[in-house]
Amino acid sequence: MKRGEYLPQIGVGLSCVYMKLDEADDRTFGMIFGSVSVPLSDWWEGCHELEERSIKEEIAQNNFKNNSQLLVLQMEKAWQDFNDAYKEYQLSEESKAQAEENLKVNQDSYDNVLIALSDLLEAQALLQQSENQLTDAKANYLIKKTNYLQVTGR
Repeated sequence: MKRGEYLPQIGVGLSCVYMKLDEADDRTFGMIFGSVSVPLSDWWEGCHELEERSIKEEIAQNNFKNNSQLLVLQMEKAWQDFNDAYKEYQLSEESKAQAEENLKVNQDSYDNVLIALSDLLEAQALLQQSENQLTDAKANYLIKKTNYLQVTGR
């Protein structure tokens, strides 16, 4: 559109009039006219403005490509974080299962007077610690899952 403003403009027209008044002779008048407009004064300014618009369009295209690539990277990072959080959650579940088994063994040993009370309390503390880690891992997993779904637009 802007380029069209700086191009020459040509206009052509045709006009015809037919007249008959009372009993007089009828008359027909015709006229053809034309106009040519060449924008010389704005030519230099228009050249620079068109170049500036071309540069702005190129910048917009580069920004679009850059933002597209950043979006892909953000989705890939969210997916990797989601997978890592899931693996951490699975590892925490295994750790809790091992701590429960350890507490059971220590409880049996304590009941048979094979270990001291401090060993039993240490096994209970380890179980509590593994339960806390499992809770944290599950919360982190749900956060990463939500983030991944949000980034991918679901």
